[in-house]
This record gives sequence, C-alpha cells and structure tokens, in this order.
Amino acid sequence: MKLLVKYNRVNIPIIVIALLISSMGFYFIIHFALIHQLDKDLRIEQMEIVHYVKEKNALPETSNYKDQKIEFNLTSNNFFKSKFSTEDVFNKRENESESYRTLEFLITVNGKNYIAEVKKSQQETEDIVQLILIITLAVIIFLILILFIANRFLLASLWKPFHHTLEELKQFNLSSKNKLNLPQTDINEFKELNETARSMTQKVSNDYELLKNFTENASHEIQTPLAIIKNKIELLSQSENLTNMQIHSIQSMSDAASRLSKLNQSLLLLTKIENRQFKNTENVNLSFVINHCIENFEELNALKNICIEKNITDDIFIEMNESLAEILVSNIIINAIKHNCPGGTIKIELDTGSLAVNNTGIPPQLNTTELFERFKKDSSSGDSLGLGLSIVKTICDTYEFTVSYNYKDGMHVVKINFLPNYK
Repeated sequence: MKLLVKYNRVNIPIIVIALLISSMGFYFIIHFALIHQLDKDLRIEQMEIVHYVKEKNALPETSNYKDQKIEFNLTSNNFFKSKFSTEDVFNKRENESESYRTLEFLITVNGKNYIAEVKKSQQETEDIVQLILIITLAVIIFLILILFIANRFLLASLWKPFHHTLEELKQFNLSSKNKLNLPQTDINEFKELNETARSMTQKVSNDYELLKNFTENASHEIQTPLAIIKNKIELLSQSENLTNMQIHSIQSMSDAASRLSKLNQSLLLLTKIENRQFKNTENVNLSFVINHCIENFEELNALKNICIEKNITDDIFIEMNESLAEILVSNIIINAIKHNCPGGTIKIELDTGSLAVNNTGIPPQLNTTELFERFKKDSSSGDSLGLGLSIVKTICDTYEFTVSYNYKDGMHVVKINFLPNYK
C-alpha cells in the first residue's frame, strides 16, 4: 500500500469524524442559543402582562395568533412557580403539529389567582437550526472534497522528489559507473534522504570496485602459479626410471592442481554472477542451447553408457545472458551425468516456461535443502567441488527463476521455472 493511500485512509476518516462531532456540537449550541433568545422574549411578554395588570388592575385580552398565544386560567394554587416548557400543538389549518415554547407564571388580579400561559412558536427557530445544519453539512462535504483533492494532487506533488529518488535507487547498478541523478528539493527530509543515498551508493560502488579488482587479481595471480605447477608436473611425469610410487604421487599432484584450477574458476564465476557482471541480455533459444550441450557431452555419456531421453519443445526463448544460459544448462546436465549410475537414464524435458532434468542414481545422502549451497555435496561424489548446483542457484536468483530439487521413484529431479521471464 502506498504511503499517500495509507495517509488518506487514516487522515480523511479522522477529519470527517472531527467535523461531524464539531457540527453536532455547533448544532446544539445554536439550538440552545435560539431557545434561550425565545425564553427572553417570553420573559418580556411576562413583564408586559405584569405591567398591564398593575396599571389597569385587569387581565389583558387573550390572543390566539399563529406565532403567539396568551391564555389565563383561574387557579387556587397560591405557590405556583413560573416554568418553561415545550409542547406540540396541532395546527388544523396547516394540518400538522407545531412546536411551541411555553412560559407559565402566577398573576393575581383583584384577589384572584390566574396562571398565565404565553406560547411562542418554535417553527422559525427550528427552520433556522435546520438551515444552519444544512449549511454546515454542505461546508463539511466541501471541505472533505477540497481535502481529498489536496491530498490527491498537492501531496502527490510534494512526494515527487521522494519517488524520483526511489526510482533512481531501483535503477542503480553497481556495474555501471553512472552516478545517481537525484532531484533538487527544498524539503529538509528529502535533502537528507538524497545525501544519504549518494553517500551510501558511492561507498557501495567503491567497495564493489575493490572487491571486483581483488577477485580478478587474485584469480589471475592464482592461475599463474597453477599453470607453472601443472607444467612442472607434466615435465616431471615424462622423466625416465620413475617408480610406481613416484608415478602415483605425480598423478595425485596433477589431479590436485586441476581440482584447484577448477575451484578457482568456479569461485570467480560465482563472484562475477553475484556482482552482475553478465549484464547483457538477449532472447536466448534455450531449445538450441540444450541440444548443443547434449551433443557436447555425448562422449561422456557413452563412457557410462547413459541413455538420454529428450522431450524438448522447439524455439523456447528466455530473456537472459547467453553465456549464463549455457553455463546453467551445462551444469545441470553435468550434474545429472556425474550422479548417475552406469547404464542409467537422463530425461530432459523443456516446455513453455520450465526445464526439468531427471536422472537415475542412488538416493541422496545429504539433506536436499542444502544441495544448492556452496561446497555441499553428496559424500559419494569424491571428485565433485560442490559448486555446480550453487552456480545454478545463483544464476536462477539473478533472473528471478525458481529452482527446485526432488527425489522420486529412483529419479533425481532438478526443475527450473522460468516464468515470468518466458517469452
């Protein structure tokens, strides 16, 4: 979920609730104020009646108007206290009920007690309150609309530098020497973000260059003495009068030197893959690559009398580096040959989006979850470096392929799913 959406989901409901509560409070305050003003008008009417009685020593005439009614009722209660009340009166002419605010008070005329009732219609007050409520709701809706538009466009505009920086970081490539092109901004937090991003990417690039140079230099320096050692071993093996023990020792040294050379090359390859040094991609015809690899390993298959069964769909194209595609396929097929048994079978299946290589062999003696880790190998594979499947896994991770291993019905199954890179 985007930050702007998350902000709107939290901010707008809070503001709406706050406005609704404020409008309700405003409604009750206005209603109270208008009723209070109506009560003051009723008190004025009371004072006028009292003044009239004092001057005339008689009750004023009753009235029955739409907005005001005055009545006098004889009572024997000498201690009646004045009070306000609200009541609904049915209006026959309008055929509807109307609310009236009533003031009742005691008045004495010629020794007789009367309860005077002064009623004033609340209809105008209610109309004013309703009008204020409608206006308030309209203002709330307008404010919410303005708030939504402001959040949608103004805040989106304010966050543009952040999104620009994020996009630059996504496209940042260690193998490229291009620096981050970050936007200018007057927002302090974004300035700090840009400065931190520049500093971190520069440090990472420097570390990458140092590691890359060290790896290449170390590999080169190791290969030179290895070549000398292998050359000396070859010259030594051509010497005359060698005993069987000496020949065996020389062969062991040659095997160790070859193994060390392969190890150096494999580790260098892994480092290059992880450092994204194979950055050129193209539509690789995987069907052709697999068939070509099978042809290259025909002699090795013949030595173990291995039967290869192919179910390869023509013209399956994958977006990746061509060299890595060849390394990927070669390592899987070599792994199937090495861990096969004499007279065994290899089944290679390629369809739209996946490659599966099945081979016969003894059940794995290693935890299958560790097979793709470096230097993890089955104990029966003495000549294996334990890097073949690790290279496969690293290539798959580079292109977001999924690779899995399973042992079922006497068959080792390595399967790669190329989606969504399948073309």
